Amino acid sequence: LIIALLMILLKNYYVKTVDWTFTFDNTQKKFNIEEIAVVGDFSKWQKWYYLRAANKNIWQIKIPLTIGWHNYRFLVNNKIWLKDPAVSKIAGPYSNSTIFVDTVKIPSLTGINPRSGSWLYQPLDTMRITFNWPVSKLLKNFNIKIDLDSVPAKFSYRNNEIVFPLPFLTEGEHHCAIQLFKKGNGQLVFNKQHIFFVNLKNQAPIANAGYTSLAFPDQVVHLNGSLSFDPDFEPIVHYQWRQLAGQQVNLEQAVTPIATFKPTKPGHYLFRLTVYDSSGSSGNDLVDVYVLGGHKEKTTFSVHLPAKYKARKVALVGEFNGWNKTQQTLNFDSIQNVWRTQIELPPGSWEYKYVVNDSLWLPDPSNPEKVSDGWNGFNSLKLVAKNSFLEGQFAEKSDNENSNLLKIAFIPDSNASETQYYWFTDINNPVAKLSTKRNVLMFNKNWPQGNYFYYLVVQNKEHWSNPQVVLINHFDQTHWMDFRKTPEWADTAIIYEIFVRKFSKQGNLKGVIQKLAYLKSLGVNTIWLMPIYEGPTEHGYAPTSLFRIKKDYGTISDYQQLIEEAHKKGMRVILDFVANHLSDQHRFVQAALENENSPLRKWFYWKTDGTYGYHHDWDTLVNLNFNTAWVRHYLLNAALFWLNLGVDGFRCDVAWAIPHDFWKQFRREIKKVNPQCLLINEVLPRNPAFHDFEFDMSYDTDFYGNVLDFLHKRKPLSAIPFGLEKSTKNYPPYSQALRYLENHDLPRFISLFGRNTTKMMTKLLFALPGSILIYYGHESLTSQMRPYFLQIRDQKWFDFFRKRIKLRVQSEAIKKGELKNLIIDDQNGKWVFERVTQKDSLRVIVNFTKGYQQVKILGETTN
Repeated sequence: LIIALLMILLKNYYVKTVDWTFTFDNTQKKFNIEEIAVVGDFSKWQKWYYLRAANKNIWQIKIPLTIGWHNYRFLVNNKIWLKDPAVSKIAGPYSNSTIFVDTVKIPSLTGINPRSGSWLYQPLDTMRITFNWPVSKLLKNFNIKIDLDSVPAKFSYRNNEIVFPLPFLTEGEHHCAIQLFKKGNGQLVFNKQHIFFVNLKNQAPIANAGYTSLAFPDQVVHLNGSLSFDPDFEPIVHYQWRQLAGQQVNLEQAVTPIATFKPTKPGHYLFRLTVYDSSGSSGNDLVDVYVLGGHKEKTTFSVHLPAKYKARKVALVGEFNGWNKTQQTLNFDSIQNVWRTQIELPPGSWEYKYVVNDSLWLPDPSNPEKVSDGWNGFNSLKLVAKNSFLEGQFAEKSDNENSNLLKIAFIPDSNASETQYYWFTDINNPVAKLSTKRNVLMFNKNWPQGNYFYYLVVQNKEHWSNPQVVLINHFDQTHWMDFRKTPEWADTAIIYEIFVRKFSKQGNLKGVIQKLAYLKSLGVNTIWLMPIYEGPTEHGYAPTSLFRIKKDYGTISDYQQLIEEAHKKGMRVILDFVANHLSDQHRFVQAALENENSPLRKWFYWKTDGTYGYHHDWDTLVNLNFNTAWVRHYLLNAALFWLNLGVDGFRCDVAWAIPHDFWKQFRREIKKVNPQCLLINEVLPRNPAFHDFEFDMSYDTDFYGNVLDFLHKRKPLSAIPFGLEKSTKNYPPYSQALRYLENHDLPRFISLFGRNTTKMMTKLLFALPGSILIYYGHESLTSQMRPYFLQIRDQKWFDFFRKRIKLRVQSEAIKKGELKNLIIDDQNGKWVFERVTQKDSLRVIVNFTKGYQQVKILGETTN
């Protein structure tokens, strides 16, 4: 202890420190502060320094800091971590507030012309930078370095202003770096990054009015022009929707990218979208809407509540509305003494409850069909039957007489009379011709090259099908696809999630290439790369560019080589795609923060206090504004950039937070380039709505949640097979499920339940339908979330794991077989099921009685 005290005294004697005052202004009373600490590198991120209230709203503390750069945050009430609102500079993987401490004050900028994030529509001869110090004083203490587009700028100055001539500036984005280095030791004490845009040669904006759509009377129709863009990378300043044909409707929000109307009668409606840029140049595009006769069916919910509940208000909650009690209120029928509502639901088995007076959550007292809700209660079940005739599939018909004619027929699942087939062509098709005969579409291969979309709606008596869509890629070769269908290769995918930084000794893309042989020997056929974008964080989910790779990960060439080598080994590559947000260190975010008049301001959501929007406590991840058409175009360009470099699919991060209409656009544009590109959503909890012409595959959060609830004794064993059965009912037959026990957001399964339970549930996982996700390290039984995975730690477990994969690959029953439950016995903790094809079958016995756990696959050797 004496030696430690002496060392501290010696350090304080020899290391120069400066008394620095930290201030937190709570004048706006955003927080009810009980205590507030400043935590940073100077305190080893421990709570050593608590601020005191100078008055009711101003909190301060003065502490000694060594000369140099320091990162810190405020910690309010021991749970809320805040950046310093008075400090604009942030740095590091957690975007902490950053200051430079010195014995003398560090100068600051008071102005830059042109401003950050501004657009130049007229030539500018000089750039002007103003400090709060005279420049002559700056030069005595600092070396000034100014770069414009990485070229050193020669400047002159007068008083507080630095001036330097601008060369002829090309169209587009330009970058200016302003840095001050302390004379003597060369310490960087000031670092300002600045962007602006040049748009001298105006190009007209390009209108995109969206795609042909089908609707029913009294249904709200959205006209979506949000993929309109300006080739000059400037904002579209005005939108104007006009109706050209069809019964006159009331167009709402007609001066925004997305207009709406509600038709009352069937018919063909035509609309024109005109978009304008800042110079008044315009572009036009047309879109049409077919309004069909009849109506979409709705499901009725009704309940009689005893007088003891004193119901003043009743809401319907369930899987179909995210258990949100504000979305669907029931109406009271005083004559029949019943609460009632109707909603549109797809076929399936839906869990629901009623919420009485905003507080009492009740299963339906009139419905005996119930399942455990995982909270020592029950949810009621509503079964929505499907009209099998309205389901079906497309098939190509041979035509020996005309080789230039492609015939595609819709084959219904069952026969029915009084059937009508309605075909429509998309207004964007290269030619508007439509040739059909009842259930058959005929496409002429002599038509111009391009992408063709066709829609089919089937009517049987009063029933209407959902639209069926056919995509024909007609280029050097002609291919077609049922636009609902997911890539067949993904049905048997064994997906291996890789954290590139820690997967190999090199910690980069070349390291992944070197370990492809290991993955192939394990049995993996698909790899998912966690984000490889440029950005400050270790995990990569905070991009500062969606078009560049982190320097320590490698280059675009490395990325292309990885895909090439993986393909040679029969493996596919999926890329993590971040569309919801950008890092708060992204240059667009910084420009929008600095300049409230910048057009980039509309790229993000802003709160009334001037701060940007974000989800949860992710205050370093700035939410993109999908009401800004520019954002959508930018994100699609980013996805197409990686797709054209050869990637086989995208795992879309935070997909739940992004509008459905964007994902519909995303699927359409991606599948036009590569119909076999796999689209996986991260939607928590899982939701069938994201399979409505959006995604191919979703996380099966129901399976994972039911496994946890069973093992934690919140639900019986039957919850697992019931959840699997519900998936087949609630999700389209063409959708795919990604099943897992671990991923990068979850604790390791062994850390929750131990080795034996992990072994049994891994065995079960690999015997179930769906695509399998392996998070790197699962095969080595690691308990760390993000380990440095350099070697096999447990050979016995590795051999067991590899055997699971081998059985799955070799057994047709496991790969493609239907799951048939034979025994579900909660009382004795037993579940027996079979995986069955026409040629093969395999039986699995799950036995979880008290103190005993076993998953046995009949016919395989004991392991």
